[in-house]
Amino acid sequence: MEEYQRERYLAAAMTLSKKLARRQFQPIICRNLEEAADHALDMIDPNKTVGLGGSITVEQSGIIERLYQRDQKMIDREQTNSVEARHQVMKQALTADYFLTSINGISEEGELVNVDSVGNRVAALTYGPDRVIAFVSMRKVYGNLETTLEMVRKNTAPLNAHRLGLEKTPCIKKGTCGDCLNTECICNTIAITRRSMEKDRILLFLILEDVGL
Repeated sequence: MEEYQRERYLAAAMTLSKKLARRQFQPIICRNLEEAADHALDMIDPNKTVGLGGSITVEQSGIIERLYQRDQKMIDREQTNSVEARHQVMKQALTADYFLTSINGISEEGELVNVDSVGNRVAALTYGPDRVIAFVSMRKVYGNLETTLEMVRKNTAPLNAHRLGLEKTPCIKKGTCGDCLNTECICNTIAITRRSMEKDRILLFLILEDVGL
């Protein structure tokens, strides 16, 4: 990434951080994904449980491997071998001490926007785990709330549909959201988190580089 673009992200992140803090989120600006992973690793108690929400950004950070290497107690759906077991593990992740995820989009006023297929990720963000740690690129700050919703549905949702190998939705056939009711619909739940009930429960690493989807 060009340095001038990183400088622009930094200025935007500093402005956004003040708005996020007013909404009782805890923002931490990180120069890159590796720095965010280092911070998260230091914050997570080695004796506590960590749940995973399924995030390309979290995977790219390398923190999952590092947690396994130090024998962290993990609640990881990717370690299952059946649909039934996968769903049980996703339920268990809602009781984790920490939950690692990303955010699909953030409005310029600090509202968090997420679309979810099953709903486990937005459920954990809303209630359950003691601490939510989210890795999010400043590229995902889109503008006002209406624009953010539009970008998440028309851009992020189709990318995830292709990543997951879906076959039947407009996301796959046309490359953009068709507001479908298909059985493979990836945006069954659309969640706007405008404020954290508990101060600093949701920690947001604002990453000054283009990562994730």
